[in-house]
Amino acid sequence: MNEIFGIPSHPLIVHASVVLLPLALVGVILCLVRPSWRSALIYPTVVLGGIGAFTAILATQSGEWLQERVPETQLVSDHQQLGEMARNFAILFAGALFVWGVRELVVVSETVKSGFLKDFLSPKWMATLITVGLVLFGSLTTVWIVLAGHSGAKAAWHGKLGPSHPGSG
Repeated sequence: MNEIFGIPSHPLIVHASVVLLPLALVGVILCLVRPSWRSALIYPTVVLGGIGAFTAILATQSGEWLQERVPETQLVSDHQQLGEMARNFAILFAGALFVWGVRELVVVSETVKSGFLKDFLSPKWMATLITVGLVLFGSLTTVWIVLAGHSGAKAAWHGKLGPSHPGSG
């Protein structure tokens, strides 16, 4: 899936991550600020983060294919490194979201009455650890997505725009 309709798929796929992962972070923040919204937002937020991380993996793979077909420059190298870090943070964020969703099912909604998972996820420190992981990995993911996107745009457009035409605002 390296091309879609004859054009490289990377710039198309990457936009799914660019939208879904920061949106998942917004969902986390809303759940923390408005706990009454958590029951309605937690599972859509977990799904958004999971799909976002999956598309980050696809974006990295399609980017590697594209990288073999463009001139090697420092801008492309920088973008590749930032993109890989964004993918890694996205995977960590998705993992934290998954644990958060499982904790919601097992502990908060009391779907499971007893057992190892409930005992492991029940302590207050575990809820704090999960919350810190969500905010930390969600924030790092969002920052690295912005950095990778900016470097990708620079790599794609550097030196390709001419001067503006008179009267074109």
